[in-house]
Amino acid sequence: MRPPFLTHALRLLAGALLGIGAGAVLAQGSAAYQPAEWTKVLAAARKEGKVVFYIAQPVLDRIAPAFKKAYPDIELEAQRGVSAALLGKVEQERDSGADGADLYATTEIAWMVGLSKKGQTLRPAGPGLVGYPQLHLLDGTVVTLAREPAVMLYNKNLVSTPPKTYADMLRPEFKGKIGTSEIAATLLVAWYDWLEKTQGADYLTRLRGQNPKLYNGSVPLGQAVASGELVVSAFGIPTATAGLIKQGAPVEMVMPNPAFGSTHAVVAFKWARRPNAALVLVDWLMSAEGQAVWVGQSETASPRSGIPRSLDFNAIVPWDVNAYPPEVVKVYREKWNKLFK
Repeated sequence: MRPPFLTHALRLLAGALLGIGAGAVLAQGSAAYQPAEWTKVLAAARKEGKVVFYIAQPVLDRIAPAFKKAYPDIELEAQRGVSAALLGKVEQERDSGADGADLYATTEIAWMVGLSKKGQTLRPAGPGLVGYPQLHLLDGTVVTLAREPAVMLYNKNLVSTPPKTYADMLRPEFKGKIGTSEIAATLLVAWYDWLEKTQGADYLTRLRGQNPKLYNGSVPLGQAVASGELVVSAFGIPTATAGLIKQGAPVEMVMPNPAFGSTHAVVAFKWARRPNAALVLVDWLMSAEGQAVWVGQSETASPRSGIPRSLDFNAIVPWDVNAYPPEVVKVYREKWNKLFK
């Protein structure tokens, strides 16, 4: 059964009068693309000269040069890192008033929507709004950019019969040669919980019986599979693995059916030092060009129709962020640690 989608994302709060910040050119309450006002935003963004972008996804490597080509007069200063660490950094900057991120792309959607409901985020208002599904403008300011499936990884030089399902991760020949991820983010809590609900209540116990090696996220897992340190990984993320494959590493990805997925989103901050440049980058990410760059070689699914190489957006079951508040995450993490450590 497909879990319920985000209840707060069922419709755009059309006409809601959310301010976009004293430093931005757009008038308060702007809820749609207004070409004349957008021209002012572009001019102000060029005067700001740069935008500071925090992002948890590896797609930064192709976003940076593509955005520079589209807007050569706006410097993109970007920092990529682990989602939880960047989130903490953003909150510290906000609370201290220090200069830092103008916008942030992450999977921590509940946190972003929480900021939006407190009036701390900027409302997109550029041409990227045209044709963008309103369902994916959460609370009017948080933009769903993509869904990405969790995949399984295997070394094609070392595995003669590739895994097709999560049950295949329990095959005897993988014992001691399999890896999985530490709970490095709320996403991993949701994924492990989903495995128990879809693969059987004893699945994690059986997976633990395979003596898996634990890694902190999908990047080191992909590298371990590529090097032969592991032959398979129960967890992988396409955007974190595509680069290895492109470089010729003997890694293959398998998207299970059903596929559990994460949702990538972006939000610009009301306290941003460069609010207009932040709005320009958000708009570019929403555009057909930006979406095609984000999707890459079929790594994610775009909510915008007609994007080349996009995976099927509706074939990826998104996790319900409302089901994992901090207290639930804490209890689940303790349970997981007792089993795997």
